Amino acid sequence: MIKRCLMMAGLLAASGSGFGAGFQLYTEGSAEALGQAGAVSGCTNLTSLAWYNPAALAGSKNTQVMAGNTFALIDTDFNSALNPALDSEMEHHWRSIPHFYTVLPVSDKLTGMLSVNAPYGLVTEWKDSWAGSPAATRTELSTIYTTPALAFKLTDRLSVAAGFNVVYAEADLQAYRGAALGMRKLTGDDIGYGGTASAHWQVNDDWGVGARYQSRVELKLDGDVEYENNPGLGGKFGMTGKVTLPSSVNVGVANSSFEKLRLGLDVVWSEWSTYDALVYVFPTNPYEGPVESNPKRWKDVWSVRIGGEYDLTENWVLRGGYVWDESPVDSATLAPELPGSDRHMLTTGIGWKGERIGIDLAYSFLWAEDCYTGSGVVSSVPTSAGEYETETHLVALSASYEF
Repeated sequence: MIKRCLMMAGLLAASGSGFGAGFQLYTEGSAEALGQAGAVSGCTNLTSLAWYNPAALAGSKNTQVMAGNTFALIDTDFNSALNPALDSEMEHHWRSIPHFYTVLPVSDKLTGMLSVNAPYGLVTEWKDSWAGSPAATRTELSTIYTTPALAFKLTDRLSVAAGFNVVYAEADLQAYRGAALGMRKLTGDDIGYGGTASAHWQVNDDWGVGARYQSRVELKLDGDVEYENNPGLGGKFGMTGKVTLPSSVNVGVANSSFEKLRLGLDVVWSEWSTYDALVYVFPTNPYEGPVESNPKRWKDVWSVRIGGEYDLTENWVLRGGYVWDESPVDSATLAPELPGSDRHMLTTGIGWKGERIGIDLAYSFLWAEDCYTGSGVVSSVPTSAGEYETETHLVALSASYEF
């Protein structure tokens, strides 16, 4: 069984070490949300609440559509503990991470909506010859969440919502398995289902409180393993496994007591203890298996997001925020596929809103605290011993239209 999370930023790509807890991404939402560090659960004025807290959009008056992309550049360096000649850096590529939302009022109290996001993701890519190649050279794990939801206004101040997650997951993992086998490539995918529920309480004109729950999603991967630069091994062999995407809970407050200024605070809990081991099952592979197990022992973690926006004029708004993100990675099992540690992120953004059209732009700088290859990994791949340093640049652009 593969008890793990397979995720990738965007419909195509992102990076694990450069984003949120585990494989969780802060880039799954719009530029309007990223600009204020995703601290928006208690707000009511954002189209992307169709994902962050659908209940906050109950009673919307007009149909809204938003689409956009986040572009990410990740810089991870490996400093060998054995020999400076073994130092390496991760391959640098800009990654494109799309998002889409639509909000459809049904009545004065009922609102339908649809969001398409990539809330979890991972791409780490090292040179084939780097010191940790027996552990990982490329890890590309992806999900796409398509979430229809309905929000209902119970009272003038209290609303609730429920939604259905349709999740597509895909994996591509590569590692050098020695001269006899060469470069091993694992691929697999599946579609799974889950649910989401949320609530919003407008306490008074100045204070709002929001909460959202995302359920676990169980996936069964069916795929193949092949040895790319060793065709004499006989082509592809089957691979199967199970994937558990974690549940999460967001709770946030928003305040608009100050003229032109709106502030938000979100606390997020993520159930990363679902990632207990990375296990491959090879039922027909004569060269490896039938089971390969790598312990992970991740833990449940917390994240704190603080953000706000300030009205510069009637049409222009300035945004900013900060995120502290606890790493779920067990220090003894930290591996090159995700050299994770506690992370910090500073964000800024600007938005323009006309009568119907809106444009939002955001920039974020994320850095991870230095971390070291786990002792359990070093014992099996001694040349992987060393320190990882990671920085990430994110640029997001969203466009919206209100009918």
